[in-house]
Amino acid sequence: MKKLLVTSLLAFAAYGFAQDSQSAQPGQTASGQQAGAQPQQKTIKDPAEYNAYMSAISNNDPNAKAQALEAFLQQYPNTVVKEETLEQLMGAYQAANNAAKTTDAANRLLQVNPNNVRALALLTFLTRAQCAQQTNPQSAQQLCGQAAQYAQRGLQAAESMPHPTGVSDADFKKLQDGVKVIFNGAIGMDAVQRKDYATAQKALAASISVPENANNLQDVYPLATAYLQANPPDYLNGLFYAARAVDLAQGNPAAQQQIEKFALYYYKKYHGGTDGWDQVKQQAQNSPTPPPGFTIAQAPPPPTPCEFADTIMKQNPDVSQMAYGDWLYVLGSGNEKDAQQVWTFLNGKGIPVSSPEHAAKVLSATPDELQLATTDDDIQEMLTGKWVGKATSYTPLPPAANQNATGPAAGASGPAQNQPAGCLPNTGGGVMLTLTEGAKQGSTTKKPTAPAKRRTAAKKKPAARR
Repeated sequence: MKKLLVTSLLAFAAYGFAQDSQSAQPGQTASGQQAGAQPQQKTIKDPAEYNAYMSAISNNDPNAKAQALEAFLQQYPNTVVKEETLEQLMGAYQAANNAAKTTDAANRLLQVNPNNVRALALLTFLTRAQCAQQTNPQSAQQLCGQAAQYAQRGLQAAESMPHPTGVSDADFKKLQDGVKVIFNGAIGMDAVQRKDYATAQKALAASISVPENANNLQDVYPLATAYLQANPPDYLNGLFYAARAVDLAQGNPAAQQQIEKFALYYYKKYHGGTDGWDQVKQQAQNSPTPPPGFTIAQAPPPPTPCEFADTIMKQNPDVSQMAYGDWLYVLGSGNEKDAQQVWTFLNGKGIPVSSPEHAAKVLSATPDELQLATTDDDIQEMLTGKWVGKATSYTPLPPAANQNATGPAAGASGPAQNQPAGCLPNTGGGVMLTLTEGAKQGSTTKKPTAPAKRRTAAKKKPAARR
């Protein structure tokens, strides 16, 4: 359980209870406050009822106090101070660490006043704690959702809480902030479960903005998750709070290791390596929020297929010595200049589409056409004979034809991307190379009467550089 939240809630409960336990004579009033209303004065007119009430709330032993309050409610079910009595009962059960009875008393209290902030805060806190203990995702989501429902009601009620007489503005604000921490934390945790990261960011940031809750790992770590798993991710805020969560988890080595693994995954994804991570953790240790000017250097973006084709050509000035997969990559890159240079060399030549190290994979076969997967990445399951054919044409494939490519769905629209000079649009999907007059390597059989087309489909990444 979160020490801060429990402390805030107990302070909240005791704060109202103390006013009810002030000395009074029969016929005098007992103070009572309801959310959304001005402080009221409630009079217990029956001396016997008044004495029973004062005796019950004056008991210092939580269990004995709870028994006395239950007896009072049974004897006086319609008492004018029923709400105050149930608040006292809820506090007594909580002090006795009886979560089930605390929940029961809170629900009974909401039947009397559906906007009772104390009951809503305790139910929110206890239900979120149950959610955190669940190993079944469906059960966790259900409990977090229930806690968020209490919390939404509680936030509205907290805004209209009455300011009791004799309580300073500073103490009253601290009281309001304390319950809002509980409510915002539960709303944020539920939003993370539902992948509503915008709501989670707003609620959890509000929760840890209260100074007393700035070091609460149970809100800081979900906030980091909400930033990093959003689309698009907010890497700077997410990595800062992830680093802060690593520091706050020092008392739990297993949790700290898990959090740091999570943080480093996103750090390397954004920065490109682990260098500088210790400095980020140092900054997060010394500040509850990202300090002014906080930044992390972003790794440069990977080269486009068109740009990578230039790299391949520079590394292999002699096209005849290039790897087979490199030929196919350049042809499908969209780099017109490089593709033309490769095609000038390949056009009309016999090209072996398999090697002693591996054999092509048959994709489909008919009497007139044979489709083969021939690059290292494509050949993973089926081994066939070794083939050779004469290159006669090639067709670049769009990224959608590449099983590993990620592009917009059919019919999607979006801003046009600038293409480097000499690059065709929609590049990076590979190439379909058409070969004719094919024959199995080492075969003494003459060329068939009807020439068969030999096609090779290049996908994924190019072969290793030479």
